[in-house]
Amino acid sequence: MTPLPTRRLLWTYGSVLFVFVGASAALTPLYSLYRVQWQVSVPMLQAAFAVYALTLLAAFLCFGAISDHVGRRKVVLVALFIEAVAMWQFATAAGIGDVLRGRALQGLATGIATSALSAGLQDANRNQGSLISGMVPMGSMGGLALFSAVLARYAPHPLHLIFALIFISLVLFVPAILALPETVSPMPGALASLKPRIHVPQQARAAMLMVMPANCAVWALAGLLLSLGPAVAQLANDGLSDPLLGGWESASVMGAALMAMLIRRKGEAIIMLRRGTIFVLLGLPVILFGLHAKYLAAFLVGAATSGAGLGLVFQGSLRTLVPLAHVHERAGLMASYYVFSYLAFSLPAFAAGFAVPRLGLTTTTDLYVILLMGLTGLTLRSLSQLSIRSGIA
Repeated sequence: MTPLPTRRLLWTYGSVLFVFVGASAALTPLYSLYRVQWQVSVPMLQAAFAVYALTLLAAFLCFGAISDHVGRRKVVLVALFIEAVAMWQFATAAGIGDVLRGRALQGLATGIATSALSAGLQDANRNQGSLISGMVPMGSMGGLALFSAVLARYAPHPLHLIFALIFISLVLFVPAILALPETVSPMPGALASLKPRIHVPQQARAAMLMVMPANCAVWALAGLLLSLGPAVAQLANDGLSDPLLGGWESASVMGAALMAMLIRRKGEAIIMLRRGTIFVLLGLPVILFGLHAKYLAAFLVGAATSGAGLGLVFQGSLRTLVPLAHVHERAGLMASYYVFSYLAFSLPAFAAGFAVPRLGLTTTTDLYVILLMGLTGLTLRSLSQLSIRSGIA
């Protein structure tokens, strides 16, 4: 049985991670409302997506390893304060400029918190911590996106209520974090760790190179589905707009990712990576079929199938990398992993957003998905060859 202090660490850090990562997806169902109520263009909505990604990456690069030096709790508390300011900005937003400022703060806070929380979870229990670090982002992004969509459809103040509720939850987390024990001892080098860098321990570099192609492919797909996905789902719904579409689309992707991770909690990491790419490769053509046939159910099935692949690749990547880092290397390693992941998550989707006015949403989605199919196919071939050399069926 897990000791009480360990359970408390796992529950508290896992809950805080749930809110931080889920809050980033709470805007997804609101993009269509921003377009209608504030007359916001698709490139401007993509700018909101890009601002978040850029400040997130900057936070990973500059602050990703800081909790290895000053402790997890201090870093998480700072991130909670910045995130609360971001949620207040969203909750009182009167235009897209307010959203952009909130997204910048949110990206900074999420980047600071994610590596510290992931490392803290693994400090508490490496196996359970890795599982929680992998599953919580999928469940939170899907769950809070759907919850945000339901509030937008049925509750008052559709552009603001979800953020007021998240703000309250962040305030309530402060005493819970203060009551936790620290899991790492302070060590020198805190200022030096702020220098932007990719910190992958020597013993983990080969593994990082192995998992990155598959990892980049699935995060690029997630970037498409969580940025342009609601607009694409609207096309698949014969052009009919509904705030719930963005919520269902996000929930289908991330919910399927979570289910795949729960079902495949055990097993070889290389098998998870290979099966994940297979699911992505199966789901992508179904997404295109649903789009062109104006068949929303098929689109959501394709998104869910690809989402299951995302979950398996994510879990396989973490299971490969985490055991290779020592305790004072974990936050730096996780920050580096997320830098690569969020670059794949943000840059292709950002480019797609600016291609939409020139090529149209349908053509842009076609080209994006076809490129992903090619990358995923090459990734599957490499993983299959590695499995054969490793003697894994």
